[in-house]
Amino acid sequence: MATETECNNDALGQIGAARITSINDGSVNGNHCLTFYPALRDGLLRSHFWNFALKWQELAQDIPAPTIGYAYSYELPPDFLRLKDYAGGLPTSTTMTSLLWWPGTRYLTSYKIEGSKLRTNDGQAFIQYIRRVENPDEWDATFYQAVTTLLASKLAMGIRKEPKLSMALFEQGQALLSLALAVDGQEGSAEPFVSDELTWGR
Repeated sequence: MATETECNNDALGQIGAARITSINDGSVNGNHCLTFYPALRDGLLRSHFWNFALKWQELAQDIPAPTIGYAYSYELPPDFLRLKDYAGGLPTSTTMTSLLWWPGTRYLTSYKIEGSKLRTNDGQAFIQYIRRVENPDEWDATFYQAVTTLLASKLAMGIRKEPKLSMALFEQGQALLSLALAVDGQEGSAEPFVSDELTWGR
C-alpha cells in the first residue's frame, strides 16, 4: 500500500538521499519534501481531469445569501481543486447524470467561482470536480511514478544541487506524465459534443 511517506522516499531514493520517517519529521530531507511535495501533487492533480480524482457532490447553500450579483452562494468542498462540470436546479443527485446532457447540448446555467464559494441563481447546485487526493494508494500507477520522478527532480536541486540530474529526472517525469494522460484518456466512453445556446439556436 502506497503512502505519502513512501512516495517521498521513492523520490529521495532516485537521487540517493537519506529516507525520512515522515514528511513532518523535522529532518533536512523531510523539510525539503514538505516544501516541494504538496504543491507539486496539487498542481499535477489540477492539470487534468483525472478519472481517479473526479467526484460529484451537491453543494451546501450559504446562509445568508449574497446580496449582489447572484441569488445564492454555495461553499465549495474543502478538497476542491478544479471544476469539471456544473449542474444547477436539478431535483436530485440520482437524476443528475441523465438530465445533464441532451444530444449535442449541455444543460447551461450561470455561475461563478469566487474564492471558496460558487455563486449562482440556481436554488440547487451540483458539481463534478477534481478533488485533492492525498492518499497515493488511490492514484493511477503511472501518475504515481510521474509525481515521484518530478519530485525527485526538485529534490535533486534542493538537496544534491545537481542541475544535470534534476533536468534528466524532469524529462523522465514529463514522459511518465504524458503516458499517464494518454492512459487516463482511454478509460471511458467519448463525451458528447457540447454546444452553447447560440449554436443550438441556429
